[in-house]
Amino acid sequence: MTRTKNSSLTNALRILKTFSVDDIELTLDDIVEKIAISKSTACRLVQTLESEGFITQNTRYNTYALGSSILSLSNTLLEQFYSLKDMTGFLKNLTQVTGESSHIAVLQGNEVIYLKKEDNEHRVQLRSHIGRRNPAHCTASGLALLGFLSEAEIEMLYKDGFHQETAYSISSITQLNKRLEEGRKQGYFISDKEMVENVLSIGAPLFNKDGEVFASISVAGLRQRMRPQMKKIIDQVIKTSIEISDFIKQS
Repeated sequence: MTRTKNSSLTNALRILKTFSVDDIELTLDDIVEKIAISKSTACRLVQTLESEGFITQNTRYNTYALGSSILSLSNTLLEQFYSLKDMTGFLKNLTQVTGESSHIAVLQGNEVIYLKKEDNEHRVQLRSHIGRRNPAHCTASGLALLGFLSEAEIEMLYKDGFHQETAYSISSITQLNKRLEEGRKQGYFISDKEMVENVLSIGAPLFNKDGEVFASISVAGLRQRMRPQMKKIIDQVIKTSIEISDFIKQS
């Protein structure tokens, strides 16, 4: 019985995670294909999630979308991150000075999730919209967060290997640990062509009152614009990470 309950809970959570900005609405068949469960199981779990407000059905098109209960939980989650709206000014200034998009992100498993973003005027497709999940080892945001985990934690996160977004993505524990050590020494982390081949990003950790890393800040843009002003951007990312961390410690 316990195993069945755990399996049902796991599958229900997996169903919720199939929805994204790219997949706002899904049919039952879509869910079955993505989760690899039977249609009867998917139907039962979707009905349960719908009854609790986590999923809503569009009867006209026979599709499903996330419900209002998710919004309630997400608002609660965002409040835990030291009031993100208080960080808007830091991001706006970072984007204004560098001319590139800036982000605040957190780590979940071996993925990075973007909580806040300030777009630049170029509107480059960076695959970093709010709520987006990316492989942590492929992004500067993620590397800045992975850099403060223990080696045992890193080993556990990547026990099943590495997903490569491009030919330049990190592909081994040895390579990852070397990059993380370099980043810790420098105080910043770089991802160059590792998430998108024409994009470069620079990230740094954000520290809470206890001196623990709780999030990261990053700047990302096209390589041809970023490369000529690397020193300036690195300096600004480090400066902003210190300012936000100090702000958090004093609040």
